[in-house]
Amino acid sequence: MKFLINTKIGLNRGNKRLWLEGVRLARCGFNVGTNISVDTTGDKLTIKRDANADKIVSKRKKREEYLPIIEVTGSKLDAYDIGEQVRVLITPKGIIVSRTTSDTAKKEMLSELVDRVKQGKPLRVCSLFHGGGVLDSAVHDGMSNAGIKSKIALAVECESAYLDASLNNNPHLFDENSVVIESKVQYVNSNASDRYDIGVMGIPCTGASIAGKSKNKLSAAEQHAEAGTMFHYALNFALKAPIVLIENVVEYERTLSFTVIRSVLEEQGYKVQTKVLNGNEFGAFENRNRLCAVAMLEELADLFDINDIVPDVNNQISVLSDLMDDVPQDSTRWKTFQYLIDKEERDKAAGKGFGRTLLDENSTSCGVVGRLYHKCRSSEPYIKASFDDVLTRLFTPNEHARIKTIPSRLINGVSDTIAHEILGQSIIYKAFVKAAEIIGEAVSNFTNSKFTFGKLAA
Repeated sequence: MKFLINTKIGLNRGNKRLWLEGVRLARCGFNVGTNISVDTTGDKLTIKRDANADKIVSKRKKREEYLPIIEVTGSKLDAYDIGEQVRVLITPKGIIVSRTTSDTAKKEMLSELVDRVKQGKPLRVCSLFHGGGVLDSAVHDGMSNAGIKSKIALAVECESAYLDASLNNNPHLFDENSVVIESKVQYVNSNASDRYDIGVMGIPCTGASIAGKSKNKLSAAEQHAEAGTMFHYALNFALKAPIVLIENVVEYERTLSFTVIRSVLEEQGYKVQTKVLNGNEFGAFENRNRLCAVAMLEELADLFDINDIVPDVNNQISVLSDLMDDVPQDSTRWKTFQYLIDKEERDKAAGKGFGRTLLDENSTSCGVVGRLYHKCRSSEPYIKASFDDVLTRLFTPNEHARIKTIPSRLINGVSDTIAHEILGQSIIYKAFVKAAEIIGEAVSNFTNSKFTFGKLAA
């Protein structure tokens, strides 16, 4: 008979302790009074019956019987940390104590991270819900500001037009080792041997946003037919990297999905930190709030504080005229949008209070410009013509990029529709460049610390 126990290294009177007791010991021949030897090899500890050894299996009375106890303390546990999960295999031939598979993987991930930075190799990025690569480009730029190289090891995106845009406009993110998959995430196999350094995830927010919940009549984000289960598949990949960056709508932090994400990651030894990043604060014309969530393995997280993600002092919001393209007066972009005027009048008459957002050249801020901006909805901002009291227009794609501080090169060669979709579901670029820079500084500091396999030395 064999027994497998997942337990933790404990603490007793200031010393590490491994405590084993119970019938399972007796079933494998480790009875009360049996002489045993305890030997260590690397991070493995072996306990065997040995008639010549001084140590014996002790006992504890429970009800009317004595249960065998094996207690290991002191230098025999030097390879382990207090609270660390260990795997104890009890067999008639002996007892083998080792790190759990997950714990070993975590230590290896940190060691690989340090080795890649020290060797000047790019960190391996796992990009899920890649879109047009806007978030990944921001992460690359921010890490570069901190002196850390990065390349995409895996990119997954189901929309071919978005993927093509990123491949064409982000050649610096990819190399000969990159794997690019055009697919929904749920159909991508996650192999046990896959390993990354950073997970970057813009998990779909359709079911979490206020507009998405209202439109789809949802009481919870997880009810959304397509986006509701995405957190589950994202977690499969998140646990393959020591650093995970997630961006989403602010409401996502209050969903069951994020509660599960946080709970699972923390159970697996990550520290999860969140902060809302505001567009205006980071110099963007668009007053967009976005949730930034960063999860790091605890050893690394000690050197990272998400509250250090603050705007640079020179971040100033431009007036709209500084961001506008030169659109001729006779351009077909200028329209009356009579149906929106009529709708506004009906809404006011019904006491709904809805009204169009009309901007002029002196405006200094606007509301959120979403993924379906090209559909000319009444709820999003329009630019008023300076030469006509009736004509208005949408932002051009390049203007849309500028109001989010996104480099216009990221939408080169795509249609207006695709450009607005890529930009509308994206981020405030400067905010996430700064987030990645602070993450990169933590990685750099961790690399330069006295790191040894399994622990951070004093």
